[in-house]
Amino acid sequence: MPSHFVLALGVLLLALASGREVTAAGADWELSWSFSLDPSAVRGESREVIVRLPASGAARSLLALDAEGYELVRVLVPDLNIYLLRIRGRMSVRDAVVQLRARNHVLYAQPDHEVALREVKPNDPEFGKQWSLKNENGTADIRATQAWELGTGGANREGLEPVIAIVDGGVDVAHKDLEPNLWKNAGEIAGNGLDDDGNGFVDDVFGWNAYAGTGQIPANHHGTHVAGIAGARGNNGSQITGVNWTTRVMSVAASSGKTSVVAAGYGYVLRQKKLWLETGGAKGANVVATNSSFGVDYADCSAGEYPLWNDLYNALGEAGILSAVATANLNVDVDTTGDVPSGCGSEYLVTVTNTDEKDDRNAGAAFGLKTIHLGAPGTRIWSTLPKDKAGSFTGTSMATPHVAGAVAFLYSVASADLIKVVRGEPARGARLVKGMILDGVDKIPALEGLTVTGGRLNLAAAAQAAARFRE
Repeated sequence: MPSHFVLALGVLLLALASGREVTAAGADWELSWSFSLDPSAVRGESREVIVRLPASGAARSLLALDAEGYELVRVLVPDLNIYLLRIRGRMSVRDAVVQLRARNHVLYAQPDHEVALREVKPNDPEFGKQWSLKNENGTADIRATQAWELGTGGANREGLEPVIAIVDGGVDVAHKDLEPNLWKNAGEIAGNGLDDDGNGFVDDVFGWNAYAGTGQIPANHHGTHVAGIAGARGNNGSQITGVNWTTRVMSVAASSGKTSVVAAGYGYVLRQKKLWLETGGAKGANVVATNSSFGVDYADCSAGEYPLWNDLYNALGEAGILSAVATANLNVDVDTTGDVPSGCGSEYLVTVTNTDEKDDRNAGAAFGLKTIHLGAPGTRIWSTLPKDKAGSFTGTSMATPHVAGAVAFLYSVASADLIKVVRGEPARGARLVKGMILDGVDKIPALEGLTVTGGRLNLAAAAQAAARFRE
């Protein structure tokens, strides 16, 4: 190897070791390198430090620091004399902090550390399409990724799994992203024509078909989409995630036609929850929320023609079940026009309108300062469809399962004190959870004066309230 290359290599190693600029000259060559061992420079991080200066003489201190090679970037906290400085020279951030801490006119110094948003994202490949859970523009979503820091749905600290009853057109029970989360009646044998568990319903393995009076669940597009929003299996590398990654979804086909069909569907849910309470969980289902998106437009719930509705919701509530219901897909004020059920007065109802990616109320969704509690994302919502597909729907129907899913989520992260209330006083527990959801909304201009809360669902805020609840 030529001698000048050996010398050059030696100079290079010296430069690397010292972190200084080194120049080597020979008769016919010259090598010059400048190397920095500052880790922040290698990683491309900010070469800035934060300092706090004494209340008196801050201006003089800044002048002194400027002379020492520190440039004022901006005042961070005027009341505390905290400033952001940039290092003009080639000193490392670490050495600069050591130097600054030694100065009498500096109270303290620290690096401008990176602070990561605390959030949890699933590995489902189509999660990026679910703006309602994580909107890349930073607004309008329900703060799901922050809520998932507390848990991802499913069983609570005592191992009890909350169940969401999807009262709709039916659910594709074979869908790969739903099947793992489906509620299954362990006491029933599928297809034998018998009521094996003695609950009054034959072959109700996945729920009940109130249209036909059987346990055969239709694979309905609308119901499958709604079920995925509330409870598609998350972080399984498949399609999407629900508000809850692991929960239990009960399918009740009863969403349209006659009030009698709706009543029969709700009746099934009520029977399952009462069985669960009566048997200490040995039978039935721990239903904590129903999700419904049907009703009677321009109907006055307080009129004598509709007494059944509040009776149903009150009975469900007394068993510890909140009912999330979609308001009308009409640009009307329900306070004035009326609506069933979103205009009904049961304290166990949570009534929902539709918001979009910009945190605006969808122009085709109803509102009501006295009747509609909150908004939730319901515009261009990506979720499951039959035959292992996924797609986008819009409507108050898509907004509501975000709220029903939130109810189940709060039960899954509930504090020990809240669980105690739920066990001993299920109706009070339901009311507490409702209050946490309504109190935790993000206030948005689009809903101010148009809904009870003036806000859109914030899953993280509500979940934190449930996790911190103390008697």
